[in-house]
Amino acid sequence: MTEWLKEYNYIKGYATKYKLRNTLKALALARKYHEGQTRYSGEPYIIHPLMVCKNLILLNVEKALHEWYPDKSMKWARIQCDILYAAALLHDVIEDLDLPNEGQELVKVYFLDQEVLVVDRLLTKLPKKKKRLWSKIYDPEKYFGEIAKDWRASLIKIVDRAHNCSTMQVFKEEKMKEYILETIKYIYTLCVECELRYPEFSNIIAIEKNLIASICESLASILGMQEVITDEKGGYMKTINFIEGATRTDMPNTYKALSIAYMSHFGQKRTSGDPFIIHPLRVCSYLMALEVDDDVTYASALLHEVPQKNGNTIETAEKLFRSLSISEEVISVVRLVADKNKPQDVYYDDIKKNPKALLEKLSNRVHTCTFLAGASPEDMEEYIKENKNFIIPMCQYGMLHYPQYANMIEIMRSHILAISNIVEIVSKQTSNKG
Repeated sequence: MTEWLKEYNYIKGYATKYKLRNTLKALALARKYHEGQTRYSGEPYIIHPLMVCKNLILLNVEKALHEWYPDKSMKWARIQCDILYAAALLHDVIEDLDLPNEGQELVKVYFLDQEVLVVDRLLTKLPKKKKRLWSKIYDPEKYFGEIAKDWRASLIKIVDRAHNCSTMQVFKEEKMKEYILETIKYIYTLCVECELRYPEFSNIIAIEKNLIASICESLASILGMQEVITDEKGGYMKTINFIEGATRTDMPNTYKALSIAYMSHFGQKRTSGDPFIIHPLRVCSYLMALEVDDDVTYASALLHEVPQKNGNTIETAEKLFRSLSISEEVISVVRLVADKNKPQDVYYDDIKKNPKALLEKLSNRVHTCTFLAGASPEDMEEYIKENKNFIIPMCQYGMLHYPQYANMIEIMRSHILAISNIVEIVSKQTSNKG
């Protein structure tokens, strides 16, 4: 079965189960309108809106709505998301196709709710064919500003950019650099604005921003765009403060691990030249955004690099951890992740048997982007091979054996695949060019 048809049927099954009327209609319309279209990569265009919609489903927007508005029912949350998913499926239709009346037929002919059209008009820059029929002029500042005023358009735009970033390998180098800079200027700003306006979606926004940042930093590492990677303003201190506040009262291991990691990595640098502590902070905060909600997993995420830095051994690191009353369970998870002296198959077999180590390792893999700046072709080849031979199969194992984490693992799997695929292609292009 082709990839797009798998995703199509996944969404259809989900929408049928929960009777999402607009989503089911939009699914059929997206297939009708995008038939015969292809992306720059040559794959059927329909895969893009399908993946944007599926990723929104995986991010569990309904749960976020229901938790933040407990006086509303889950049915109410699903009705809101029915509009969101339908708009996601049709978000490129008005812009890419010759629809008269600014897409009004989606409502008048196919009886979609008016709100679906409202959202998709916000997401439309300019129709590519009949521009004279469109009543607005594209201004990026105004365009993104208007999107930020609607939570549905905002989430779609952020997830849309994350998926587009994952297929940047089809761009020429200059276009790729422009796209990365545009993403930093507008999408990062949109994420910040939306976190202020819609705190109920802050975790969802953080997850997608993590993916966007990892892809952009991975490519920037390969393309020599140092300005994209370096944290010159010390923004990582915000993450320290956030983790400290989130774990102070009921996550003692994580609270202590934060101080240990900061002290242990003080003065150390990433390959990009900025503070090394950024890496374990991202690994931990990403797991927090996924709502793993586990003290041991968060603490091990913060401590996983301590045994490998400053000439430490696992034994000396464990002695430090015990002296500061870190639990034995955290120490055992850190050992599983840090002990790379085993054969690779044994190393990964041991990790996958422990769900907390598995989650930490996958989050770690999402955030290894800046090492690519100094990676040799051999290191790059080994990185990609390790993903294919061990990381992705471990994801499949995790989704099967730890169903309570299946959604989280599938999100991380898709992020790792996106980063790995684009890194593989772009690194080869750059190497051949050199």
